[in-house]
Amino acid sequence: MATVEQLNELHRLHQALHEIEEALTRGPRQVRARDQLVKNLEKDIEDKKNLIKETRALADRKGLDLKTKEVHLQDLTAKLNQATSNREYDILNGQIEADTVAKSVLEDEIIEQLDKVDRLRTEVAEAEKLKQQRNTDRDAFAAKFEKESVGLRERSTGLSKHIGQAESFLSGDKALRYRRLVESYGGHDSMASIEENACSHCRVTITSQHRMQLRLGEILFCSSCGRLLYAPLSKG
Repeated sequence: MATVEQLNELHRLHQALHEIEEALTRGPRQVRARDQLVKNLEKDIEDKKNLIKETRALADRKGLDLKTKEVHLQDLTAKLNQATSNREYDILNGQIEADTVAKSVLEDEIIEQLDKVDRLRTEVAEAEKLKQQRNTDRDAFAAKFEKESVGLRERSTGLSKHIGQAESFLSGDKALRYRRLVESYGGHDSMASIEENACSHCRVTITSQHRMQLRLGEILFCSSCGRLLYAPLSKG
């Protein structure tokens, strides 16, 4: 036998303990999530730095091609000045025009690559700043949680002790059945109140006789979901 107050209090203690346990597991998850944000930024920064090297190398190669093209143009210009026929002059002039266009394209491509390098360097600088901010945020959160976790663990220990005391009205087969529920679902989900004449967990309606038995303090389990049932405290 148990009073309605005892059953309500037992479930309240279980729910309070569950909230603390959730807080103790949520904290490290949030630290890991913040750490992952930092790692993602570090990878992004490394990728951008590698791209800067590749882009700079491409610009350098195009710079060499440009120098080669300029030397070739000088050579063609010299030959043009020494041309002895109109046909030779036209051929050389056509080659000069083509190389001049190619030279202009190379110059544009080099400028494009150098602009890309500048843009990437700006992005890296911004990402480095953001990484520092996220590092600071992660460390501050981890320190805050570590400090708070001391109190949470103390409260967890205290609640576990109170729960052990609050379970004293359970005995025999009913105590064993209750214990299996706690092991399977956790204390917070091992019990269910009666709401609108139904189990608050599975919504299966209970009989008027069972409602009366609960009010009298009898230990009953839901015929559907198996939860330990209890009547809510009267309001007012």
